[in-house]
Amino acid sequence: MTESAWHLRPLALEDCDELGRVHMAVWRDAYAGLMPADYLAGLSDERCADNWRLVAARAGDVAEDVAGGVAPRTLVVVGPDGGLAGFGSAGPSRDEDAPTEWELYAVNLAASARGTGVADRLVDELVGPRSATLWVVEGNERARAFYTRRGFVDEGGRGEHPATGTSEIRMIRRA
Repeated sequence: MTESAWHLRPLALEDCDELGRVHMAVWRDAYAGLMPADYLAGLSDERCADNWRLVAARAGDVAEDVAGGVAPRTLVVVGPDGGLAGFGSAGPSRDEDAPTEWELYAVNLAASARGTGVADRLVDELVGPRSATLWVVEGNERARAFYTRRGFVDEGGRGEHPATGTSEIRMIRRA
């Protein structure tokens, strides 16, 4: 599929059920062998959809400063068939020791969207030219290679995924 067949748009409340299913399917695929199998098997599409409804409701309550990019933002990926194929989110850093003010929270794509250029578009739209950090699961070599290609390097920060204890590394890109 060509890049032009894929579209990005802001998360809407009506996306949440489908995004919950897509998000959890991406996690089960991307983190197989990296996170405990019982944790991945127990992921709930419904709970995820409920969380996305909270995010969508908050986004509607916050006046986004798109030019300054001060509010968290989530974009969904719409595939050529009109269905959702992933999302990306970014916003102010959540880290107490943040080396940048901005954080790329997630770029999660279904296998069908990988290699289409849409992940690059998500980073461009969500981060732009600013400095930013992100957290990536250690061992997720596909994601690390993508972020490295986009100018991110291992910053030295280490953490753990709260629910599983899976090791994560912080990467940074300076503008």
